[in-house]
Amino acid sequence: MRGVELSDRESTILQSVIEGYVREAKPVSSRAVVRMSSVSLSSATVRNVMRALEEEGLILQPHTSAGRIPTDLGYRYYVDNLVKPVGLTAGERKAIGSELAKLVHCDLATVLAGISHMVSEASREMAVAVAPSGGGQVIEQVALVAIGAGRIMAVVATDVGPTRTAVLTSDGTFHRAEVSKASDLLNKWLRGVTLSEASATIEKRLGEQDPAPGGWLGGLLEGVRVFLSPGGGERIHYEGARYIFRHPEFSTDAASLGEILDSEETLADVVRGPVEAAEVRVVIGAENVCSGMNRMSLVAGTYRIGGAVGRMGVIGPTRMKYARLIGLVGYFSKALDDLLAE
Repeated sequence: MRGVELSDRESTILQSVIEGYVREAKPVSSRAVVRMSSVSLSSATVRNVMRALEEEGLILQPHTSAGRIPTDLGYRYYVDNLVKPVGLTAGERKAIGSELAKLVHCDLATVLAGISHMVSEASREMAVAVAPSGGGQVIEQVALVAIGAGRIMAVVATDVGPTRTAVLTSDGTFHRAEVSKASDLLNKWLRGVTLSEASATIEKRLGEQDPAPGGWLGGLLEGVRVFLSPGGGERIHYEGARYIFRHPEFSTDAASLGEILDSEETLADVVRGPVEAAEVRVVIGAENVCSGMNRMSLVAGTYRIGGAVGRMGVIGPTRMKYARLIGLVGYFSKALDDLLAE
């Protein structure tokens, strides 16, 4: 964190204020800091240091005669400079390993749902897992199957992620052999192309045909193009929203989660970040892209399936146990990498 440099004494007192507030959810007094601090200091000295920290914008006094609570800036300094991630116990790793083993042969959606459940139970916070964006997935096969009068099922398999399916309708009549030829044509055009490139590739290839495909075939190819157009592609799994409302600051504020839970895209925006981000990324309060999270923090990690990147993490109040959650998210990110590699 740039712009703030603290002495060892100031760092110790800031850490005491933050950890006391995380534990009790109440403003921390100078007397409480004296009791918690490993440094032998008088209450008067602690008050002077707390005033200096307040001037730096790291803590604040919510009302006259109260103790101090951390600001977003204070949490940021704490996370960047003072936190040491806490690893899982041997018992936790053993129990989690047993649950992960049950997911080895499951599809991606089941794996992410299972991971969300495990992370939520281990953290007692809301856990979120975001599947890799479909745009970077490479098409391996396209199949068109006639399933009834004027109805064709399109199936697209990629190198990672779930298979995409859609039922397309046609006003014209066709034979199964014609559907098979259309399927071969799409495979020729799209095999090895990414999903984000598929729509433009079909549009380009259609423009190169002379004469241009018409009738039911032209409609079918256009239907597949629309089906593969960019948009969405990410699947969100979350669990444990109830845990947020167990924190005193949110116990009567059900609206605080509404903005992010009403939209999968908003929730994905909250969790995803730059691919080149650190192994575990911490986003605090007003740093979040969603204004509804200005009193919450996100601890997020990445995982990979081939070249595609997904995200998983924990959402809770800014008054969260950062050391524990950074260690937990780091562990599950690595475990998810290893599981999907199998």
